[in-house]
Amino acid sequence: MLRQDVERMIVGSIKELLRDRQYFYHSNVGADYCHLTEEGKSAIIDMINVLGSRMLIAIEKEDIERSKQLVLDELKGK
Repeated sequence: MLRQDVERMIVGSIKELLRDRQYFYHSNVGADYCHLTEEGKSAIIDMINVLGSRMLIAIEKEDIERSKQLVLDELKGK
C-alpha cells in the first residue's frame, strides 16, 4: 500500500467521523461549540492505531525504494 493511499484513508476516515453526530458535535453557533464526543475521541485513537502502522510500513517501503534507486543511479553514473 502506498503512503498516499494511507493518507487518503486517514483523511477519509476523519471526514466520516466529523459528519456523524455520534462522534463529533457541530454547532452553528461557532467553532467554540464544536467538539469530538467521547466516542469520537475513541474512534480517532482506534483509527490511528490501525492506520498508523500501515503508514509507517508504507513510509519504510518508500525509503527502501528511494535508497535502492539512489544506489542504482550512483552505479549508473547519474
